[in-house]
Amino acid sequence: MKINRFFEETLGANLANPRWSWGAVDPVANRVYLRVWEDQTITREGSEWVQVYYDKPLRKSPGFPERMDHLKAIEGGLEGYAVVCKAVDPNNKEVRKIADFNEDELVLLGEELVLGRDTYRKVVRRVPTESVARRQTSNSTLAPDLRRIINQKPPENTTKDAIVSARVGQGAFRVAVLSTWGHRCAVTGSATLDAIRASHIKPWRDSTNEERLDPMNGLPLVANLDALFDAGLVSFDESGRMLLSSTLPPEERELFGLPGLHLRRSVPRGTEVYLSYHREKLFIA
Repeated sequence: MKINRFFEETLGANLANPRWSWGAVDPVANRVYLRVWEDQTITREGSEWVQVYYDKPLRKSPGFPERMDHLKAIEGGLEGYAVVCKAVDPNNKEVRKIADFNEDELVLLGEELVLGRDTYRKVVRRVPTESVARRQTSNSTLAPDLRRIINQKPPENTTKDAIVSARVGQGAFRVAVLSTWGHRCAVTGSATLDAIRASHIKPWRDSTNEERLDPMNGLPLVANLDALFDAGLVSFDESGRMLLSSTLPPEERELFGLPGLHLRRSVPRGTEVYLSYHREKLFIA
């Protein structure tokens, strides 16, 4: 896996610019992920420290000011993690290329240490990537999905505009999904369309082109329910009864008003197969 994809799809932190960004922020989990170099780790007073910044007077790359912003975010209270990379040529201190990086383990960053022009952060501990990796949702994969649309040839008789519109729950896809459910939220019955999202049940990234455009693969839900459904925290059984994830605490269930909710009408035949996929592949029981 390339490091840009690792940041976006595994960590849920979209790079501002894939060409020059050296890190990214996950605004949902309030975490900052920095790309650092394995050979720029030092030992001082029995502790490991990894270099996170160096002051280059004639710096030109926009990566420098962005890195300063990321360090300020950590100083302001966001958790800081490092993705440790190996350089193709460790002797090159200027323009470096990544030979490899550790996908399985991240470094939790601690207090700051400044030595001359170099800024370091203490290595608090190494943590498994899976312990901080964020579950993929339609929101976290939006950027890579749109790039995939741009770079691929659209299916026959289908424009890229139609696929893009379907991916973001707009256009003919949204119109058809809303029409199926009477132009209301499928659960609450709300007719406030500005608050209703028409998202894919089987995620766009896992669907065929036909499934991506199929209105039966959509469910109109008010924004909070849509976000919970997208994250696999709620689902629906064959009868339309809402299923609640065991990871949702009772107080959160009550806060969202979830107990007892169900779909307002029987599940359309074409939608049953998509909901089955959601229960089996996405729902966190």
